[in-house]
Amino acid sequence: MLKSLQTSGMAVRGVRALSASPVTVSTGRGGRSSTNSHTVTVFGSTGRMGRFLINSLGQSGSQLILPHRCDTHTINPLKMASDLGQQHQVYTPDFNDEAHLEDLVKYSDVVVNLTGSHRPRLHHSFKDSNATLTHKIARACKNVGTPCFIHMSHINASYDSPSQYLKTKALSEEIVLHELPNSAIIVRSADCFHAWDDFTHYLARLNSRKRLVQKGRTQIYKRGIFTYKQPVFGPDVMKGVARIISTPDQDRQRLYQFVGPKLYSLHEFMQSITDITFRMYQPIFNPVRHIVEANIARYENYIRYQMVTDKPINGLPGLEDLGIKPSVFEDEALFWLRNYRIFWQTWDPLDGQKSDIYNNSMGTGENL
Repeated sequence: MLKSLQTSGMAVRGVRALSASPVTVSTGRGGRSSTNSHTVTVFGSTGRMGRFLINSLGQSGSQLILPHRCDTHTINPLKMASDLGQQHQVYTPDFNDEAHLEDLVKYSDVVVNLTGSHRPRLHHSFKDSNATLTHKIARACKNVGTPCFIHMSHINASYDSPSQYLKTKALSEEIVLHELPNSAIIVRSADCFHAWDDFTHYLARLNSRKRLVQKGRTQIYKRGIFTYKQPVFGPDVMKGVARIISTPDQDRQRLYQFVGPKLYSLHEFMQSITDITFRMYQPIFNPVRHIVEANIARYENYIRYQMVTDKPINGLPGLEDLGIKPSVFEDEALFWLRNYRIFWQTWDPLDGQKSDIYNNSMGTGENL
């Protein structure tokens, strides 16, 4: 019965009730209990990055419309980001319904597209997740005349990239600019690090899965010497998007580039990770394994995170231009990377020294 109620149009009527009288001026002292002049529809709010954007928009008092196709228990925690009546969650099981998509965006002055997938799914390819869905949303915004459409992309998006993810991101940019040439804003971000990311967890797992007798020997593409990364903190990226929304339209740029404050070689970045996880790290490169992962299995994480070098474009506005100081990886990553430490490799409460598990076989089960 609940499903029939959700799909019968009640959710759409709720959106209309939320935005039937659009706010034109800000009210209140500012903060979650105030109301500003923006009604924002966010596609992809239940993803890894969506929660950061919803929190930032809720802090400024924006009215939020959050389409989703997941279980209500997944999206309900986002309600705490907004005051009562400021957020409306709309169950949208079918994104092929153009009329329903238009109902979701017609009352909003800003639409943010965070949809996309880092890997192909059983019923959805990279093109379906990253380009086709974006095309449907952009076309709905075009039909209703949305004044501002913000699309999240990647700084390495290119048709020439070996990564299928980055190829489809380049296609999505072209689609958005074709459908909305005057209202589209493209935000290109470097690989993000945060507690729920793919990037740092993938690299940490490469090293942490090794047995102690392997002394930290980790398969890294060309030992990480020729790949360079400039990762950015995920919450900083979403704060930047929220700052773009609050910027007057005449002052908004049409292309932004969000990168971190430090440029690392992949080898240096792995050293920063292992400094936090208290594990040995010795990069090795096996050409046969590289051929299997890059050419035969076409393992997307290996291609994107190890083979592709970040290539930011000089001169594009970034986080600093929006008044946001980018966070440094080493200052934030302890929160989640400490989970990769071995449980007995901790500080000895007797002498205050860290256990040397690689050169002391006591309690490790390894004959070193």
